[in-house]
Amino acid sequence: MSKLQPGMIAALALHEPAPLTQHAALRCQQRSIPRYVIDLLVDFGNEEPAPGGCYRYFFTKRTWQAFSVACGSRLKEFERFRSAYAVVGQGGQIVTVGWLH
Repeated sequence: MSKLQPGMIAALALHEPAPLTQHAALRCQQRSIPRYVIDLLVDFGNEEPAPGGCYRYFFTKRTWQAFSVACGSRLKEFERFRSAYAVVGQGGQIVTVGWLH
């Protein structure tokens, strides 16, 4: 179980959470990617176009460095999510999540 406190995640978030599609909610559960990680990917991750007019968010070395500055000494608790990604649709809904290989 994570030692992260809800207030710590809220302090890092830069916007309101985007809604999840049913598919994305299922993939979050199947792939063990917590909701707060999706919000952090959208706030701090690299954005690139994805098929269907969507955008994919993931951490690069540069964006991970920026996140580490914001996160501070608690970075180790997020390390396991460094290779996660999220796809956001045109309407702002999270379409799916997964792990980069």
